[in-house]
Amino acid sequence: MNLIFRLIRVLILSRVRPGLHPLDPSCLHFRAWPFDLDINVHMTNSRYFALMDLARTELILRNGIAKQMFKRKWQPVVSGATMRFKRAIKPFQKFTVETQALYWDDKGFYLEQRFVADGKTLALGIVKAVFIRPGGIVAPQEICRLVGADETSPIMPDWLASWPDVENAIEDRLVA
Repeated sequence: MNLIFRLIRVLILSRVRPGLHPLDPSCLHFRAWPFDLDINVHMTNSRYFALMDLARTELILRNGIAKQMFKRKWQPVVSGATMRFKRAIKPFQKFTVETQALYWDDKGFYLEQRFVADGKTLALGIVKAVFIRPGGIVAPQEICRLVGADETSPIMPDWLASWPDVENAIEDRLVA
């Protein structure tokens, strides 16, 4: 992993920070270092996704899902992601990645991951995350039950209602 020191930091922080409910937001603070930049001297697009991976790792460590995942040999997988960039992250700029589960369906969790600095949203990513085991996908309701959370999903936000349709359309194109 090209972010090994950041990963170690996340692992340590997740052990000393308080636990979270699966619907609670998680916030991780970062700074844009020179190795995060592209030729335009702002954070490269791929680094956003890498930092989102770290933020999701921190979230599942703190909300108890990781414990169940390791115990049962599940694997977390991103099955879909989209990103909208609004403002560039400049060299040495401090920013926060806020991660929160929005809702879930019978297969996966839909998460919002927001990059924020000085009260402004810099970028916003939406991720569908699933957990897999031999034989298929672990139902989010099972995961919620195991971590002592309500198995009933919050209502899908109106602004995200077309996401499953887009996913299905892309899936159809993959098969063709």
